[in-house]
Amino acid sequence: MVVPELDTGSDATGSDAMSADGPGPDQFVPAWLAGLVLALLLAVMGVGGYVLRGVVAGEGRVSSVEDAEVARWQAAVRKDPGDLTARVSLGYAFQRAGRYDRAVDEYLFVVEKDPRNTAALYNLAVVYRELDVDDKAEAALWDVLEVVPDHALAAKALGELYLERGQYRSLLKAVRPVVEVHPEIADLQYLTGVAYENLGHTDWAIARYRLALKYAPDYIEAKDALKRLGETR
Repeated sequence: MVVPELDTGSDATGSDAMSADGPGPDQFVPAWLAGLVLALLLAVMGVGGYVLRGVVAGEGRVSSVEDAEVARWQAAVRKDPGDLTARVSLGYAFQRAGRYDRAVDEYLFVVEKDPRNTAALYNLAVVYRELDVDDKAEAALWDVLEVVPDHALAAKALGELYLERGQYRSLLKAVRPVVEVHPEIADLQYLTGVAYENLGHTDWAIARYRLALKYAPDYIEAKDALKRLGETR
């Protein structure tokens, strides 16, 4: 787009030069022309801005890293629909983008083909928790522990679920076998302590809280629990 140029009258010797008495009536820029030039300049700037936005997003829509990941793994799945690793990655991309229904579809596809795929099972459980479908989340997490009995993330997720429900014996059933294998995981120590405390085993609870602090000295909840029980580190 060509923007009309204004004659600046810079040639002082020309016939249109300003006189010593100031500019004549015919040397003013008409208001309509000044307005037109301003509108054209704004239009050019606006078009330029739209083009820049389009380079980033396309069609004026703001894109994101999550959208790019979804597109990447969708292309991989189209290339090989039977690639279960790509399917799990696509499910996770949908999960990160907050598109939980699509994530569930991908994970279920994988689990149907490979019931022992712990990546799909665990992430399926996480999505079910986001969707408040806790019974299905619980089942999926137990499926993970059936395949990998010391799966710390699954144990932690189950422990948190049972803590919310106040099911402390179930919490111990899920977490205790795993914390014995991975004593360094402070979250599992703390969850076990909470269960013992609520079941009336104060001494055992104190021991677990202290273990949590051994591996994570800044674990605030464990510190608070010991103070609540009248103990110090």
